[in-house]
Amino acid sequence: MGSSTEHSAYGPTRNPWDLDRIPGGSGGGSAAAVASFQAPLAIGTDTGGSIRQPGAVTGTVGVKPTYGGVSRYGLVALANSLDQAGPVTRTVLDSAMLHDVIGGHDLRDSTSIKQEWPSFTEAAAQGATGDMTGVRVGVITELAGDGWQPGVMQRFDESVQLLVEAGAEVVEVSCPSFVHALAAYYLILPAEASSNLAKFDAMRFGLRVTPEGNPSAEDVMRATRDAGFGDEVKRRIILGTYALSSGYYDAYYGQAQKIRTLITRDFEAAFERVDVLVSPTAPTTAFKLGEKLDDPMAMYLNDLATIPANLSGVPGISVPNGLAEEDGLPSGFQVLAPALADDRVYRVGAALERLLTDQWGGPLLDRAPALATQPAEKPAEKEVAR
Repeated sequence: MGSSTEHSAYGPTRNPWDLDRIPGGSGGGSAAAVASFQAPLAIGTDTGGSIRQPGAVTGTVGVKPTYGGVSRYGLVALANSLDQAGPVTRTVLDSAMLHDVIGGHDLRDSTSIKQEWPSFTEAAAQGATGDMTGVRVGVITELAGDGWQPGVMQRFDESVQLLVEAGAEVVEVSCPSFVHALAAYYLILPAEASSNLAKFDAMRFGLRVTPEGNPSAEDVMRATRDAGFGDEVKRRIILGTYALSSGYYDAYYGQAQKIRTLITRDFEAAFERVDVLVSPTAPTTAFKLGEKLDDPMAMYLNDLATIPANLSGVPGISVPNGLAEEDGLPSGFQVLAPALADDRVYRVGAALERLLTDQWGGPLLDRAPALATQPAEKPAEKEVAR
């Protein structure tokens, strides 16, 4: 859990662009594997941005599908009303093709949506022409300003201008409830995590740690959870249990659910005016390993722009849109669409990717200093981050 992979039981993952920096999280492993050419495709799980934020800081494409658009069967639930599996790739077209394979209805997942989906591959191919004529794009005013890295905002503004030059109509859109999304999310997520992770009790399945002597079932459960859960997981379980406790449920969890409804209404109102909404994917580029490890609140702020999509269930994509001038590290451009309209994020994402690639003269990953330049089909010849 967390936005850096530093809380992983396997140790931290490193960013292929700078091995002293984080690759995002919690899907940083998937993003780093793809960015370093160790894998052509990967799958992540996005609960509050865990596919899109790693994509932004590693220069890869990350997609959070509409909630229920890709089966969650087989995933370990963190917050089951927020979790969504999705693609992690090096191009928008790769994500679209992977989404076509893994998406669709699954009888084994009660939240899976039963409907026919359009071809996302075709949507990406349409967008790859670079033509944005007739597309209405809304820039979310609440996801910018103080606290956002200047280099990230510069790349974002330049990307918006490219869309305008390609024929898009761009307007500013206000979603006032988004300013409360972070607070609501960090009550809903821990509450659901507390409930979902309660099943790891050493009795039914999973890890079992047996203390010496003649331990009771409670002693075994306590020892197992102490050894099996890391600091961040324990922090969230404690917070969630408190929020769900008698006397506090309505004051905390209940209020957070009301904010969730307001955020959904903001999305609905915005999509009456525009086809897609856009923002930077993350407020900053990749920070250094250990920099925010002892400051949970600073870590949580990395999900500021991605959380609203999870609270409302709408799809989103992060497309790499250049390197920040301050540190030469990747930033991401987020595109959000109405629920069930995932094809729009692929069309707009592919269009921006085409426009940027033409401007750069090649893919962004070709400019990564820590990566070699051999093709992905020859991973043994690559110098990769371990």
